[in-house]
Amino acid sequence: MKLFLLEHFYSFCFPASNLGDDLQSVVAGRLLPRVDGYLDRESLNAATETGIVVLNGYFMNTSNWPPAPSLTPVFFGFHITPSAESWICSPGGIAYLKEHAPIGCRDLGTVALLERYGVEAYYSKCLSLTLERRQEPPRAGKIYMIGIDKVERSIIPRALRKQAIKVEQHMVRLPGLPPAIKFDLARHLIDTYKKTASLVITSRIHCAMPCIAMGIPVVFLWNRAMRDDYRVKIIDDLIGINHVPGTRLDRKILNRFRSNRIDWEPDPIDMEEEKRQIIQRFQEALDAARLRHLAKHPAN
Repeated sequence: MKLFLLEHFYSFCFPASNLGDDLQSVVAGRLLPRVDGYLDRESLNAATETGIVVLNGYFMNTSNWPPAPSLTPVFFGFHITPSAESWICSPGGIAYLKEHAPIGCRDLGTVALLERYGVEAYYSKCLSLTLERRQEPPRAGKIYMIGIDKVERSIIPRALRKQAIKVEQHMVRLPGLPPAIKFDLARHLIDTYKKTASLVITSRIHCAMPCIAMGIPVVFLWNRAMRDDYRVKIIDDLIGINHVPGTRLDRKILNRFRSNRIDWEPDPIDMEEEKRQIIQRFQEALDAARLRHLAKHPAN
């Protein structure tokens, strides 16, 4: 049977590529025996291929749901954005989810959402947490500020800001960028952080989690106005979140004092045992999908 991963096309409505999405497929591919192809996340209902597809990451920017019946999904690290609830949790969508339950969810917010609809779900966490830990930190490491806006920037000490390398991995603006090139860029990002980062300061979930897994010290900043956003709860579970107030007074004056409460030299965390558990649960979900697929498509 064929094994598929997701690719992410961006139209004129979504002109900037988010390499965090592509990183999700890169890390999932590491845990498969092979990859036979890629399917567009936003048009899975129109897929003509037959096989198993790993559905991890953020869903989704269109109403093209559920996926085609020729596909058997592996739900692991699955996140439903609130704006997508109306179609993913439509009557047909819920029937599809129940057919392929239990659903492995990236965050407890998605677990709670699905359970409200009577769908069996569990907290799988994210496959990006399975990346290998680096053997040792770089001798002359670099500081990276990744996806930091003006609110979050206001709390970072000036000395760190001046020496930091600024990266926007969620805003790659190159028209018509093929998925293969974006996957290569995502791999390059992972490799760059792993080899060179002494500290990562970020507000991007799919920068923080790979770096945490690789043993890189991470400081996660988040606008206090969005503190109830369940997307980032997984980061809070792992290393904690520094919520940054964003009024003009806060940005200009008060956040400079709040900066002293943040540990800007955190130790990397050891999550090797949890990493093994995530990999084991994913393999169990993949094996279950294989059995479902063979029962439904015995010739494939």
